[in-house]
Formats: sequence, structure tokens, C-alpha cells
Amino acid sequence: MRREIAAVRIWPMSDKAPGFVGRSIEDVQRKTFLRDLVKSKGRFRYRSSGLNAPAGTVILFQFKARIIASAVFLRDEKFERPRGGHGGAIYVEVGSVRTFEPVDVEGMRKVWAGFRGYGHVKQWLNPTLYGVFRRGLRKVVGRGNS
Repeated sequence: MRREIAAVRIWPMSDKAPGFVGRSIEDVQRKTFLRDLVKSKGRFRYRSSGLNAPAGTVILFQFKARIIASAVFLRDEKFERPRGGHGGAIYVEVGSVRTFEPVDVEGMRKVWAGFRGYGHVKQWLNPTLYGVFRRGLRKVVGRGNS
């Protein structure tokens, strides 16, 4: 049985941020998403701002002006005081983590015609079109069917 997608959000990741400088898309996909995110039981730490979204939101992770991974959001934990340079962490369903052939702006606009382009702002996308996006993905690797 398919569950309803609460929302679709883009989470921008900077290639200038500590831990991502000099890394390729393939390296981030393999190590950050398919290894580290799984080992940490779905915890993805962020530096400053988290995600205000309902549980069940699909997060599309953006890196180097491409969507490179997806996962289903569970919750956001804002730390009272920064820990190791991080202001908090989001948690995703480990079984939903997937990587795929990177999707550029044109690929996003094939599904979401009004897509503004990539930037450093978390964007909302129409969740009713997510199935179309998912069916168009190539070289999918992961643990689930998000």
C-alpha cells in the first residue's frame, strides 16, 4: 500500500560547507547517503537552520546544482546549544534513503514547470507530482521506495 506524500522539499547542501569541500557528487551519494546516513540511523546534522515540515515529507537533497538523493523526513531536533558546529539534526527513515543519477534544473522543470532553479533556500514542490519525478529517476540505489 502506498502512503500519501505529505510534502516535497528541497534541502540545499553547499559544496563549500565543512565536510563537503572538494567532494564529488558520487562521493557524497556513496558516503554521506548510502553509508553515513544509514550508520547514524537516519540523522543528518545541519549547521544553522532545520526543516519545518510535517513527518512524511520527501526531502530532495541538492548538491552542486543537482538533486542527488531523497529520503522521507521524520523530525527535526534543534539543539539548545551548538554541538560540534551543528545547530541541530533532521532525522529521516533509513529505509527510504535513495540516490540516483543527478537531476539538473531542466530535469526538475520537466516535472515541476514552475521550478525556480537551485539556490540556498529550502523550496516547496507540489507533492502530487512526486510520482512523476520518481518514475523518471535513473540508476536508483537505496534501501526503499520513497
